[in-house]
Amino acid sequence: MFKKLLTSILLVSQLSFSQTEKDDYEIYASILAEQLKFGISDETDSIVLIEQFVNKHDVSDYELFDYKTDSIHGSDINFLSSNGVSKSFINRLKNESELRKVIKELTDDFTIQPKIKAELLSTNYLNIQSISTEKFNSYFRKKRWRKNAWKRIKRKYGTDNIIEFSKVNYNGNFATTYCGINCGGLCGNGFFIVLERIDEKWKTIALINLWES
Repeated sequence: MFKKLLTSILLVSQLSFSQTEKDDYEIYASILAEQLKFGISDETDSIVLIEQFVNKHDVSDYELFDYKTDSIHGSDINFLSSNGVSKSFINRLKNESELRKVIKELTDDFTIQPKIKAELLSTNYLNIQSISTEKFNSYFRKKRWRKNAWKRIKRKYGTDNIIEFSKVNYNGNFATTYCGINCGGLCGNGFFIVLERIDEKWKTIALINLWES
């Protein structure tokens, strides 16, 4: 599994574009493999990638603590803990004012979303097709189509795993992004990810679930 992930990241790192773009695709590739478990087995997985993220959440949905007072309340700790966030990350938030400042700055902006190139994330073990947000939403607009929308999507694309990524925000050695997966009427979840660059690699230090169906 990790060998395939490493190969994917190495291929991304060799592409001829800016360092920020290389970091973007390294992060997206690691989320697909480590968090969503796509492209890590001997059988090829197929997904559909929404090519340009449209934020459907309020900015406050991404706040991990009380930004106005720069305080970590008991309700914040309970929320983070209930969503699987490690005690070590929660303690860092409580004790490191610079980390809180960075997190606040990283969650301020979800505008100007880039188009994500599916071909840069596809591998021998992961087939990725693109879909626009408008096209995806069109499957659910007509009332008589909604009941069979997911069947129609699977018939068209060969999969009902629809993935979306927001842009990656950076601040020093930290980065954040949003990832969502829709896989049916009562299947899917969206999560906010905090990463830190450690030993020249981006590593997830917190994953916070925002919704689940």
